Amino acid sequence: MKALVKTQKGKGYLEIKDVPIPEINYDEVLIKIYYSGICGTDIHILTDEFTYYPPVILGHEFSGEIIQVGKEVTLWKAGDRVVAECQSLACGKCKYCRIGHPEACSSKRSPGWGINGSFAEYIKMPSWLLHKISDNVSHKEAALTEPSAISSQALFSRCQLNVGDFVVVLGSGPIGIIIAKIAIISGASKVLITGIDSDEQYRLPLAKKMGIDFIINVNKVNLKEMVNELTDGLGVDLVVEASGAGPAINQAFEIVRKLGKISIVGIPKQDELNIKWKEGCYKGLDINFNFSSQYQDWVRVLKLFENHSLDLTNLITHEFLLDDWENAFKRALEGKCGKVLFKIN
Repeated sequence: MKALVKTQKGKGYLEIKDVPIPEINYDEVLIKIYYSGICGTDIHILTDEFTYYPPVILGHEFSGEIIQVGKEVTLWKAGDRVVAECQSLACGKCKYCRIGHPEACSSKRSPGWGINGSFAEYIKMPSWLLHKISDNVSHKEAALTEPSAISSQALFSRCQLNVGDFVVVLGSGPIGIIIAKIAIISGASKVLITGIDSDEQYRLPLAKKMGIDFIINVNKVNLKEMVNELTDGLGVDLVVEASGAGPAINQAFEIVRKLGKISIVGIPKQDELNIKWKEGCYKGLDINFNFSSQYQDWVRVLKLFENHSLDLTNLITHEFLLDDWENAFKRALEGKCGKVLFKIN
């Protein structure tokens, strides 16, 4: 089968290779991939800024159809349309697995960096990680389940969004836009999303197209002054930091109200940051860090897709064939896009 492989450590070293179709074990299924999205993780593997174990097929955001099931798989059959969580190789025995958090298992190696991923014609997955795609949801929409589940965790599983909250999302990449959209349909009173100069051509107009209430370029508008004006100086209830940029992280501390909440999604490039920690202490803030997603997040967003409450169709701005991977990654690296998908099979 055709696959996009990171062949060795270092910047670059991506190439299309012909590799064997995976052989499944007794508890696994073989999935024919239809769509798979480029994530920031894939870009960081390309640039050698994320943990990975080459040679490895990239990709973990996907939708597809089961074509073969292992001999002990009873809940799934060939022809089922599915997406899959990323907790592959979770041990099932450690404390985190036992309390229902396999995403925190130290043995976990997710598709696309730890084991072979979804930038390929086929992928094998443990059957316990599967979720069914509703008949009225397209494979293209379903390919956004994983980033939507991450967004759900940031708003619900780790940091509870309340109806009527004023929410600010710092960062207008695809994850930031999905978070803002979910906040809107979940009863936020106002939702504001930010970007910078490089986002003005594409991402900020895309956020407007997605129906977000307030959209600002923080290089041109003073965010703190605008928040003070909109909240009578109180500050916002919840800030979701989705950029990973040091200045934005400090803006979160400045604009959130006393006893407010900050949900951290963006991952900085550096290990240490100069953060306004004292301001967080004096405000008595709740701060939650997010990584990966949980079972209930997948159930939640698939239901939102099914009842058409969450419509991310406009967020998908580019489709490429796997052979055209260089142009796909170039588009994603430049940020002149929403969600970039590979159309496979």
